[in-house]
Amino acid sequence: MDEHFALFHEEQRFTQWWVWLIILVGIAPAWYIWWRYLMARTGSSTDATEGVLAWLVWLGVGVVLPVLFASMRLVTQVRHDGVYIRFVPFHWRWVKIGPERIKGVTARTYNPLLEYGGWGIRYGAHGKAYNISGNLGVELEFADGRTLLIGSRRAEELEKAIRSILSA
Repeated sequence: MDEHFALFHEEQRFTQWWVWLIILVGIAPAWYIWWRYLMARTGSSTDATEGVLAWLVWLGVGVVLPVLFASMRLVTQVRHDGVYIRFVPFHWRWVKIGPERIKGVTARTYNPLLEYGGWGIRYGAHGKAYNISGNLGVELEFADGRTLLIGSRRAEELEKAIRSILSA
């Protein structure tokens, strides 16, 4: 189903400046190793293993990691037949939660680090969470007692949309 049929649609990305600072500090050594390898190669022969390792470190940490973080996004939709979540690029398909599974829904403020150990697809003492930024979200409670927190910058609006499909 297309997002045009959604009662609620939200896309979030990693936009925190400090996350990008950590990534840049983390990839700097990979770029340095690659640069040193290229400089050492000029005018002399280097060990083939060293060259392959330099290229792999640079490609894996210096290129793939930042591209992965840049492409990450949490997409949340509420449609008439359920709540849909996609954490791109980790979910190839939508994760659907049918309204019949939802026992309760509450918009709330939470502490991502203390309650779930950070951002992303997380598992903590409070259950599972999909969050990408901020400290607002909607907690779904299921009949079996499990909970799922969906991070949202528009938590009140998301809660209202979910409640509308529960009463339909």
